[in-house]
Amino acid sequence: MKKLTTATTLVCAVLLLSIPAVADGPGGSFTATAVMSDSMGTRSMPMTLVANRFTSVEQSKHLGGVLEQGGQGALQAALTGRSDGQLVLGALQMPVALVVVEEHDGGYRYLFLTPRAIKVEETTLGEASIDYPFGIAVFEVDDFGDGEGRLHVQAALSIDADGHIEIDDYDGQDGRLEDVSLQESIQ
Repeated sequence: MKKLTTATTLVCAVLLLSIPAVADGPGGSFTATAVMSDSMGTRSMPMTLVANRFTSVEQSKHLGGVLEQGGQGALQAALTGRSDGQLVLGALQMPVALVVVEEHDGGYRYLFLTPRAIKVEETTLGEASIDYPFGIAVFEVDDFGDGEGRLHVQAALSIDADGHIEIDDYDGQDGRLEDVSLQESIQ
């Protein structure tokens, strides 16, 4: 029994050491207004983004290798089980698998990534949208924590050699994030 406990402790220690450290950043909780347009018109909803843990651009480099070797599905599998935060859009709550933050023009750029639910008809009809398995909110805030951004509802990623994440929308379906505002800092 003691060997099992020691082995379990060792495995937990290795797992904890493999989790990226928290990057310096100004905030952990933001509010915004999500504005989406589709065939039924334009609508807006309140949105809250909460980051429990940040990943720096430097730390996100290793995800590029995952993408290169196995594509979007491999990245989605690699992020399974992570809980870096929460995205609340109207009454819908979604776990955030990755929050990347980097300094940008005197403020910060944030990327909140959440795996999206793939609809049954996408799978059964073999629609190309299944290759866009993420929902992404990306925004820039100034040193006061205020800013604007984009909301990508069906997105795929690519990661360059420096760790910067590039977003590819399915059919250009994206929206705006307006009135982004820092509510609470986790520093």
